Amino acid sequence: MTQRAPARGSITPFGYRRITCKDRKQRFEHVIVWETHHGPIPEGMELHHRNGDKLDNRLENLMLVTRLEHKRIHSGCIRVGSRWLKRCRRCQWYRPVDTEFYEYKGRNGVMGACRRCLSDLAVIAKRNRKLRAKQNSSN
Repeated sequence: MTQRAPARGSITPFGYRRITCKDRKQRFEHVIVWETHHGPIPEGMELHHRNGDKLDNRLENLMLVTRLEHKRIHSGCIRVGSRWLKRCRRCQWYRPVDTEFYEYKGRNGVMGACRRCLSDLAVIAKRNRKLRAKQNSSN
């Protein structure tokens, strides 16, 4: 059984290990591991921990992904072939992100409910507004 070296550095509030380098700059351990084997991380790319453990910085646990892919992975989307699917919070069906969910351009992420469920909710809200208006006018 091989002995592991004691963990160096400190853990950030977000759970990543940060190490102080020889030039006294602090860097994330997973970035150092990646750059040691593959060179600098390209612009617009991020590292993802495959098993979700932010302290498991083995090279085989690190995956280079785009910012959008990283966001989708952490928001519960799954990839099937070339399509991204997301589970609707209301109907619980997995639906394609690009056609069935509203994606905000200026905001982070994708709506939690699919178009069909949002449409149903809008109809229900409209009915409730009409009922309230009718009750208020009769009083």
